[in-house]
This record gives sequence, C-alpha cells and structure tokens, in this order.
Amino acid sequence: MPRPPLAIPRESLTFPLRAAARRFPEKVAVITPETGGQATTFRSLDEQSSALAAALAGAGIEPGDRVALWMKNSLEYILAFYGILKAGAVVVPISTHYGHREFLHQVNATQATCLIAPEELIASLGAPLNGRTPIRLVISAGTDEPATGAIAFTALLAGEERIDRSLGIDPERTLAVLPFSSGTTGLAKGVMLTHANLLSNLYQLGNAHEVSDRDLFLNQLPFFHIYGMTVLMGNAIMAGATQVIASRFRPLDEFLDLFAAYRPTLFFTVPLVVQEFCHHPRVPAMDWSRLRYINTGGAPLSPDLQQRFTRLTGVPVMQGYGLTESSPGTHVNPPGGIRLGTIGIAVANTEDRIVDAATGRELAANEVGELWVRGPQVMQGYYRDPEATEVTLVDGWLRTGDLAKKDADGYVTIVDRLKELIKTSGYQVAPAEIEHLLVGHPDIQDAAVIGAPHPDFGEVPVAYVVLRPGSSLSPEAIVAYAAEGVAKYKRLARVVTTTAIPRSPSGKILRRVLKENLCAPPPAGVARSGS
Repeated sequence: MPRPPLAIPRESLTFPLRAAARRFPEKVAVITPETGGQATTFRSLDEQSSALAAALAGAGIEPGDRVALWMKNSLEYILAFYGILKAGAVVVPISTHYGHREFLHQVNATQATCLIAPEELIASLGAPLNGRTPIRLVISAGTDEPATGAIAFTALLAGEERIDRSLGIDPERTLAVLPFSSGTTGLAKGVMLTHANLLSNLYQLGNAHEVSDRDLFLNQLPFFHIYGMTVLMGNAIMAGATQVIASRFRPLDEFLDLFAAYRPTLFFTVPLVVQEFCHHPRVPAMDWSRLRYINTGGAPLSPDLQQRFTRLTGVPVMQGYGLTESSPGTHVNPPGGIRLGTIGIAVANTEDRIVDAATGRELAANEVGELWVRGPQVMQGYYRDPEATEVTLVDGWLRTGDLAKKDADGYVTIVDRLKELIKTSGYQVAPAEIEHLLVGHPDIQDAAVIGAPHPDFGEVPVAYVVLRPGSSLSPEAIVAYAAEGVAKYKRLARVVTTTAIPRSPSGKILRRVLKENLCAPPPAGVARSGS
C-alpha cells in the first residue's frame, strides 16, 4: 500500500538544524570518537555553522558561489556543510578517494571558488591547484597553523558575527548541493539538487525509517556521498538524534569497539560491511539488543546475507534504494514489513512505475522493466548538460537505468541494470572514464572496460586493450598507468590484451560480448576499495 502523503515545509536545507537547536539546545548532536570522544550540542552546531557562514561571507563568498568540500567524516565536515549553505553558497562534495585528476575535473566543472579540506589533502595537490582552477580561497581543517598558507578553519569559527543567508530563499529554485554522478552512463556530471529536493527527502526518509530524537546513529559511510550526506548525517539532524561519527570501518575490530561502546539504535551501511560482520568471530557474542535494524543501500543485498546476519544477532536487515539524482532515497522497506530481496516500497510523495525501456509502456505487476520514479526529491537536471538531462528526465520521471519488477503490494525488486556503470563496494565506476584515460596512452589503440564479478566487492573493473603495432606494453604497466591520480576503487583489477574491441555498426562497445568471453573472476583481495 502507498505511504500516506507528507506535508513538507517550504524551508531551506538548514531548517532541520535550526529546529533541532531550538528543540534540543543542550542535547549532544555529534560525538567524534576519533578526537577523544568530543561531544557537540545542537546549539553549538547551529551557532558555529552560522559563525563560519559569516566568515565565508566576509572572505567574499557570495550567494550561489560554489564551495568544494573535500573532507572525511568529522565535526568539521558537518560545520562546513551547514556553514556553506548558511553563507548562501552551494556545497560541492568531493570524494576523499579522488586523485588530482578527478578533483580538478569536479572543481573546474562547477567553477568552485573556495576549497575546504584538511591540510594533508591540500598539500597533496601541490602544483595542480596553482593556476589550474578557479579556486581563490583555501581553508585548511585539522591544524591551527597551516603550512600550505591556507586559512585555518578554526580561525573562521572564532568571530562574533552570525549570519544565515538561507533564510527566505526560494527552496525550489535555489541549489544547495552539486554532487557528481555518472548517471546511467558516461562521465561524471554535476547533479543539481535544490534545498527543496534535499529537505523533501529528509522528511521522506525520516518518516520511512521511523527515526526519532531517541535514536543514536553510528555514521561511517562518507558524508561526501549522497547516501552518507542525506540518509546518515542529515537524517540524524532532522530527527534531533545523536550521531557518532567514524571515518572508516577498518580495522573492523576497532569499529566493533564503537558498537560495543555506544550501542547505536540505527545503522545505515552497505552490504560489504554486513558481509564482513558476518565473518567476524566477535559478532555473535556481542550485545545487539539496542539496534533496531540495519539498512543497506548503494549495492544489491542478497537475501542470504540478510538472513545470515539476523540469525547471528537477532537484528533485522533491510534494503533501501536511491540515486544521487533523487537526493537519494526513493524506496525503503517498512521496518515492520521487511521483505527479503526487495528494496521495499516508494517513500511518501513518490510515484514509481515499471516501464518497457524500448516503448515507454507501463508494465503489469511482476513484469520486468526499467524503474522510473517521480517526486519532490528528483533533481532539477545535470549541471550544464541539457542533453543528458533530457535523456534521464521524462515529464518529471527519473529513469533509473535499473531493471526491476513490482509486486501487487508495491514492493520493488531490482533484477539487473540497464546502465553500464560498474558498482564496486557501493561506489560507481563509469567505464567511459577509464576508457578515455587508457586511450590517452601513446601505445594503446583502443580499450573497453567492463565489470567482472568479485566475491567481496560485487564487481571490479577489467580492461580489454588493443595495443598499437610494435608495442610491448605489459598488462602490469597498463594497470599502473590507469591507477595514477584516480580513486583506489576505480583501479583496474585486470587487463586483457586483444586484437579488437567488439562494436556495433554505430560504434558502440558490445560489453555483453566481452563479459561472455571473460575468464574466471580475479581472486578475493584484488582491487580492494578504500574504506
């Protein structure tokens, strides 16, 4: 049955923080075990982010300016996120897994004029930052005396002035965040998410997950990813719940120590983490009684894994679904009505349908087709890319690129993907991005990249490469070349040299043919993603 409609206020994305600070001024909002268990109240979070906003405005940040946020999970990340919004600017979240090539692409594509990052990441850029980006203001977190010459983040929190330019904006028309997504295919594109898009999704997800101010989150997924940003960080603030922040889940023993110490009531994660829990000897003997359920997203969750963790701990495991283009959440299993193998039902104020991808005809119950969704959380489009927007948005419907089926009760099961993206440990890898990199090598004539099944990571990238005549370039050298300056999860697990790449008459790579010819997948442990 469809969820009842929700009333969503016409407010900015900073509204949940302001509301929580009024309702629970002295309640602990954030705990950071990695800094000795530092606790920060909702009042302090609200006031410090407003002080940062004033400092940014004083440094010349204008409404609509793009500010790149390149940090791991931390208190500073949350302060920076809301401070940027309160300055009237747009958050450009950048993955800390990125190398300088990806960083430069995202900063230049969005024309970001300010960068907030820890000292070590700023230093790692070196020459690539100088004169090759529109960035004119660099703010360094994690040290009071930056060696790079950047402005210290702590200095921007010390002023007496407080501002919030997000008050009174038009939330439907004002961009809040410009994350990047590869969409259904191709290179990464900026996703235009407004204040209304993201605030709507917070209301939708809080309702679907039955979150309250009595909950305690353990937040490990990166906040630079839309899942971590909205479902973890934003969801906790929306409810007035306390969030314990972690920047990684390995070493797993240390992460399990956090579970034992803080005993969270909710845990939002990816299937890989649940899988590692199931193999750890400490897990069956731990006290999981406060944990209401685990929700996974970012990659398919097998019913076997769901059942295995529940047998070990007594804690239900369910699956949700979303995309960067939908802020991200579109489907969630009701906590009291979990169905194995499904992504649940559409969140409130959201329509879904299963469509024949070739004809656009809506299909009947349990027929397999492309999942389309429509709701207030769906993006405005891709930044400066009307062609890609036109392909992805059809009369307000978001084409997900995923093949699915829906039963008579509205529960949706993802069957496969239309899109060519490789999903490894919940991260998206666009084959075209690696292919463009490979064909830039003087000894490589043609290349195609596909996802190969992997027991631990779902898929890993594998390249088929055609060498130029006379070249003796080795597969190992190609792997090393493609790894330079890119995120670890995008690195090739394997290279296969071939005489030709199979293509259609129109020149499209026939990835299906390559997958059929692929030998056995690489052994466990190859191309492990960073945590």
